[in-house]
Amino acid sequence: MALQARRFHGKPLHQPNYNFRDVPWCSRDLSASTLSVVTKRQHLVDSIAELTLLCNEATRRSQARNDVSSSSSSSWGSAVPTKKKLTKPLSIEYIFDRIDTDDPIWGLMVRTNTPVSFKGRPSNFKASPLWKRGMLQGFITMTTFTNWQSSFRFDSLSDMAFGQDDDELEEEMKSGLRKYDKDGSLAKELEASVKGGNPHIEGIVYPRIAEVSLFGGLGCGKVNSSLFMCLCSESNSNTTLTLHLANLLIGMSPIATAPTPD
Repeated sequence: MALQARRFHGKPLHQPNYNFRDVPWCSRDLSASTLSVVTKRQHLVDSIAELTLLCNEATRRSQARNDVSSSSSSSWGSAVPTKKKLTKPLSIEYIFDRIDTDDPIWGLMVRTNTPVSFKGRPSNFKASPLWKRGMLQGFITMTTFTNWQSSFRFDSLSDMAFGQDDDELEEEMKSGLRKYDKDGSLAKELEASVKGGNPHIEGIVYPRIAEVSLFGGLGCGKVNSSLFMCLCSESNSNTTLTLHLANLLIGMSPIATAPTPD
């Protein structure tokens, strides 16, 4: 008989009192939004529904813009309309598991604060009746990097590091569009980092390497990641965390973001 994992019943998720299709794009300078540092796990648990719905909305908007771009290319006589490759939104199961198991865990959240139009321009309540204070526009969470394989190693020079790449990713590497650890220096530094633990119990923990575990946004992805790196670099010397870029550099990090429209 095949074994199947299943989740036990828990408390009902806190549902937002707004529709994510009404959430305005976040301005690049966060001028109409509030940024908060989240350090309590329960705060993230209470926000699981919002995190999931934001990821779904970011993917929907990216798909819509991609379709418009493709149609425009066709109308201008482009022989082969190009479509941006899109990833699936983060699932609620994955989000729940990361929030439940990541230890330590902290992050950033961006929410609406002053009325703006849907495209993120200054507005007022009368002109933007669907706007509400506290709408989630973006988030990012971090934990210490952990693995459960005793044979694991950082090695960006191994062919296996790029073994699952498709032709498009390979071309992006050749053209320089895709940044990666060309000389292996980053992987060497990460491999030399202090680590400890049992891969069969708590896992092998790298206390000085930070891992981005969840990431989503409607126009604020870049500023969120920049602020995250600043916070990591400004930690005191005893807890300094080196941003774990390995997954980001090979395109494997769980990310659901949509860029602000022009």
